[in-house]
Parts: sequence; structure tokens; C-alpha cells
Amino acid sequence: MTRKKTAGPQADPISAQDPHITYPEKDVRHIGVVAFAGNMAPAMEILHRFAAANPGIKLYLNAFLKPFARKGITVKTDAFLRTKADLLLSLGGDGTFLSVARMVRGAAIPILGVNLGRVGFLADVALGNLERILEEILRREYSYRKRMLLHVEVFNGSKRLLEDISLNDVAFTGQMGHQMLDLSVTAQGRFLTDYWVDGLLVSTPTGSTAYALSAGGPIIHPSADSLLLTPMNPTSLSVRPLILPDYMRVGVRSNLGRNMEVNMFVDGRIQFKLKPEHTVYIRKHKDGVSLVRPKGASYFESLRSKLGWTGSRRSRDAAAEAA
Repeated sequence: MTRKKTAGPQADPISAQDPHITYPEKDVRHIGVVAFAGNMAPAMEILHRFAAANPGIKLYLNAFLKPFARKGITVKTDAFLRTKADLLLSLGGDGTFLSVARMVRGAAIPILGVNLGRVGFLADVALGNLERILEEILRREYSYRKRMLLHVEVFNGSKRLLEDISLNDVAFTGQMGHQMLDLSVTAQGRFLTDYWVDGLLVSTPTGSTAYALSAGGPIIHPSADSLLLTPMNPTSLSVRPLILPDYMRVGVRSNLGRNMEVNMFVDGRIQFKLKPEHTVYIRKHKDGVSLVRPKGASYFESLRSKLGWTGSRRSRDAAAEAA
């Protein structure tokens, strides 16, 4: 079957003004599929049908999906997937997507998140739409949206103790879940304030709809280049979330006693025990992560559906007619 090749979907007026949105320049021929837990049979049934209908497309599975391998669908290492795949499917929830993003760091491989869990802002493709979206991808009827990453470093004097990346946030919390924190924070080398709080979040715009949203922070559009500082349960009512430009480097130190430590989590997975002699530096990473944006995808529609927003019937009808 001869497929009609296009240069990508027709850009809508808003997308055409967004420098974070780009369009594919080559065909997708090699698709990596990644999962780490859960019942993958329904998703793999769809992918088996897709592979049978498109023998020219190679599907590669990570080790967890080995039971679903068959002719034309082979298991490969993570190193192979991050260098040889044209696109990666993340099967699971947002936690799986975060793990896949860490796996491809610096490789510039776009990721399509397929939601097999509950609410998913990163893994936002419903399983029932996967087959259609894969066919659209083969016709280049999709786009990429680049998401910001955080570069996280921990120093003891001049010695670097940790280097990591974050797509959502870096969280600072007390020990045993109830210890108040006293954190000294700088922005671009200048003292900002001392936070006396239950916790502090430093988030990307992507992370503004994660932990920070639950902590009362604002929702930031993914294309707004910024860093978000969200204090959790501050002792002062005047302390509020703060949005900084993305060129700034945020520094965090603990003012607690010598025998007291602060938990630091990077995307909820990496824990580091922060002591008063440590300094954490958080800034925008030079690389980002590319998300596959299916045809017709709308960030605002995602917010309405995931968060249960409502509007008047008249407003919804007018929006539908405009689209």
C-alpha cells in the first residue's frame, strides 16, 4: 500500500506562533515500546495488529515486554532504544513517562505517552485512540512539543555529590513527614528569602500540573519559559508561589541543625539527604524532552478533561464551532 506523505499537520494559528512546536521531517520506521509494570496485554494486542498491518515498521520492546515478542517485534536494550528508535511509546501513567524521559536524556527521541492508569498529563493518549494515532504518525500527521528539563546538582563546597535531571519537579521535605524546614533560597546568586515551610517545590511548567498543583501552585502553560517555586504550608500567610524566568539558577540550602537532614526528591524517585553543608543548584537543562502531539491535540482541552473544568453550554458550543 502506498502511503500519502505529508510535511506534517496543517499548523493552527496558535501553534504556528509557538516556537516549542515543530513538525516531523522524516518518516517513522522504528518504534520503541517501553513499560515497567501492569497488564500490557490490551495495549500489545493493538500493537500486534499494527505490526501485522505495517510490516515495514519495526517495533522494539524493552525487557519488561519480552513475553509479547514475536516475529518482527523484538526485545532490545535501553541503550538500543534510546539511539535507534525514531519514536518511543510509553505504556503506563505519568510515572512511566518520567522514567522514559530519563532514559532518553540528551537523545532527542520523541515520546508518545499512552495512558493505562488514571489521570495522565504526560501520558494523555487513551488506549482506544492508539491505533488511529499510530496510523496518523505514519502519515506525519502529528507534531512535537518540546518540554523543559531541570538540571539538578548538589555540592559540598566545590565537590559535586549529585547530578540529575527532572521533567516535573525537585521536592524538599522534612524527615518523618512532619518536620518543618528552614530553607535559604537564592535566585541567580541573589538572596531571595528563608522559607519556613513543610516543604518546597521547584517545578517546570510541566510540573505545575503535578505535585505543585496539589500544593496550591498556579498552572503554567508548557510554552511559558519559567521556573515555579511553591512553598507548602508556610508559617507566614504572605509567602506565595513565585514564578521566575528560566534563565535563573535557583540555589537551596538548609538552615536546620547539624544533625537534621532534608529529604530531596527528583521527580519523586531519587532521594538525597540534604545537610546544612550542602548546596543544591537547579536551573534549566540545555536539552529538553520532545512529546509527540497528536493531530488535533489541545492543551486546554486536556486541562478541562483532566481537572473536570466546566463552562457554559454557550461557550462550549461557540468553541466547537470555531474549531
